[in-house]
Amino acid sequence: MERLLCEICSEHFGHAVSPYDDLFELGGDSLSIIEIATAARALGLPIRSSDALRHPVPARLAEYLTLPRAPAPGPRPAALDPYAGSATAADPAGTEVRAIPITGGDAAEALHVVHSESHVRAERDAVAAWVGARAAVGHLLPDTGAPTAPGGTLAELADRCLPALLRHRPANGYRLAGFGHGAVVALELARSLRERGYPVALLALIAPPAGRTAEEPAATLDDLLARRLAALAGRFALTGGESLEDIHLRLREAGWYEHVARPQDLPRLQLAWARTALAVQEYDYPAYAGRAVLVADTCSAHPAERAWDDNAERLTVHRLDLGLDCSLPVIGDRQVADLMRKVLDA
Repeated sequence: MERLLCEICSEHFGHAVSPYDDLFELGGDSLSIIEIATAARALGLPIRSSDALRHPVPARLAEYLTLPRAPAPGPRPAALDPYAGSATAADPAGTEVRAIPITGGDAAEALHVVHSESHVRAERDAVAAWVGARAAVGHLLPDTGAPTAPGGTLAELADRCLPALLRHRPANGYRLAGFGHGAVVALELARSLRERGYPVALLALIAPPAGRTAEEPAATLDDLLARRLAALAGRFALTGGESLEDIHLRLREAGWYEHVARPQDLPRLQLAWARTALAVQEYDYPAYAGRAVLVADTCSAHPAERAWDDNAERLTVHRLDLGLDCSLPVIGDRQVADLMRKVLDA
């Protein structure tokens, strides 16, 4: 859908439009957006003009239109179920998270990024556009996806990221960022570094999960895994009988799990997602006094803001209010890119 929306927009404007271009910034107005929505409907896309006006960026609009509004317990894709016998074991030597270079450059002011589970390649591309002459280093979330592996608390997940981070000693304090669940792990990493006497110059939390409301009961691991599989089934029109190869292709075409080469790794990665989500749900956001930026897809307070209750002036909050249950459109957002370039240069 994203590709088709870009083609429709490109035809309307007479030049190429990328998934992350803002149609208003390209010179469009409300009438242009309505005309684009009309053209999309003529091709069978279920787009209301009000949806297109609220989400004038193709990637955001595509995400909004494909997002299940209320993921009910539907078909549980058997091929993705880690308990159905198709999951591969985690690497037994993979207890420590490896640092993977994103860009070369000045290592003294390197940006260290904790990736989300699903959108590593898009995150690496975004970070490369932020850092300029600085080096950037990626850290994948710990692999807790083997059916017999322990999940761990968020502090334990962060501890597994710490050794690789400590091998890179910056001159003027660590610069950390994280996407999705990785944003919350990055916060705990920053706390751990400061407790050990290492300065942290910057922390950026990009699209961390919003968390449950006060009225919602805490979810179990099985609840979270079921929700994950139901959400993937709804988002990618899975009926339950697809092969892992077919699911892998659909996900990669939409920008999900592009860093995952083997389809058979997808089931354990869903279990790893659920275990990390459980650790994030149970995290109480203890106090943090360092300088930070929070990019949140919410118009109300985000749970992470509690960590700065006593140091509100140290936290800059950028609210997007897209109403999307996925960080992918946020990753390539031009406003986020501009913000990150400014805070890195400050």
